[in-house]
Amino acid sequence: MMPEMNNYIYLETQMVHYQDLVSVETRESNEGFVTIDPTIIPCGYMPVLEDMRDITGAEILVRKSVVDKLIQAQEMLKKTYPDYTLYVTYGYRSLEIQTQYFLEQLKKIVSTNNYFPNPADLYEEAQRFIAVPTVAGHPTGGAIDVVIKDERTNEVIDFGSKQYDFSTKDCYVFTNQISQEAINNRMLLRNVLLSCGFAPYDGEWWHFCYGDREWAYYYNQPFALYNQIANKDLNQLMIE
Repeated sequence: MMPEMNNYIYLETQMVHYQDLVSVETRESNEGFVTIDPTIIPCGYMPVLEDMRDITGAEILVRKSVVDKLIQAQEMLKKTYPDYTLYVTYGYRSLEIQTQYFLEQLKKIVSTNNYFPNPADLYEEAQRFIAVPTVAGHPTGGAIDVVIKDERTNEVIDFGSKQYDFSTKDCYVFTNQISQEAINNRMLLRNVLLSCGFAPYDGEWWHFCYGDREWAYYYNQPFALYNQIANKDLNQLMIE
């Protein structure tokens, strides 16, 4: 087995799994959703992942505390790197879209004739590619996808792989197949966001969360703060 494959297998064992999250209790706080103001936190959907445009247009929605923490993180980043800025590319995903993606992934796995004696293992396999809707972070409004841009060039700094590129496993945070500069940039993004209370997902260097089950598991909290919200119920939690 190739050394890099050994590394990837090890990294996968260290990531949070469906079985880790399914037992985490959630107590919905009913905290409101807000639109990220791009003049405060630059943001915008990427062409490769803009499935929410039909629902929210160009606006990216998250819970209020997520914006507050992003502002803290932005201030922290700019103290050391004045020319850098956070750039959010994704926030809330409707529960309906998450469920559609998950069912498509299940169908894809089953079509390969894989046999899973324990149904939970089938969910675990799917979770590596698209989170099980009942534990997924994006439908809670607590998860974000975020990068760092250099404002002098308006380009994303080097993270070793393109955001949303799953053609290799270099999206794993701790892959050993990227440059030292890219490693340093990943740690910069990670350290800034964790310092403000976000939790990371080690399978995607750009994914962070607050208040969802993954956050509660990472910080050993007694319960998560946010449940998954269907699009039909979103207006009830929107803050003008």
